[in-house]
Amino acid sequence: MKKIALSLLYVILFFAALLFFTPKENLYYFGEEQLKPLGVVIADEEVIDHGFSLSLEHATIYFKKIRSAEIASITTKVFGVYNNLYIENIVLDPAIEQFFPPEITHINVTHSLLSPLQVTADAEGDFGSATAEVNLADRNGTLRVVPSKIMTSRFRNTLRQLKKSKEGDYYYEFKF
Repeated sequence: MKKIALSLLYVILFFAALLFFTPKENLYYFGEEQLKPLGVVIADEEVIDHGFSLSLEHATIYFKKIRSAEIASITTKVFGVYNNLYIENIVLDPAIEQFFPPEITHINVTHSLLSPLQVTADAEGDFGSATAEVNLADRNGTLRVVPSKIMTSRFRNTLRQLKKSKEGDYYYEFKF
């Protein structure tokens, strides 16, 4: 029994050391290079390795060379079995403000090995709250939005692009 417990402890310590010493900054820069052909550039960020997580502070997002958003912090936790991306305090560019409220409080994206083909996300901000589910096998997704009073009064044209459900929230189905 002691040998099994000791072997299990060694395996757990090996995986913990592997996660801790993985060059997360290099993986981030590799991912950033993969986004460039899609027209997405992350600039002016400060990359901080926290051992088991990676943080980006004060990032500016450009899409097709157009400044799109300012992000206060992005925290990534990749554990293999459970992965999480948490984005805080997003301020969209004033050009987007005509179509969507400019401030998003947080976005939380999760992926689990228990459902490897499913990615879920939830967000809150001036627009209200939203949840998204993406099925990687079928390459489709669903976005559900519970709009705030600001969204329903000032951004009706944006809400018209979504379908209204019987419960009063809005949804959008997409394929990629």
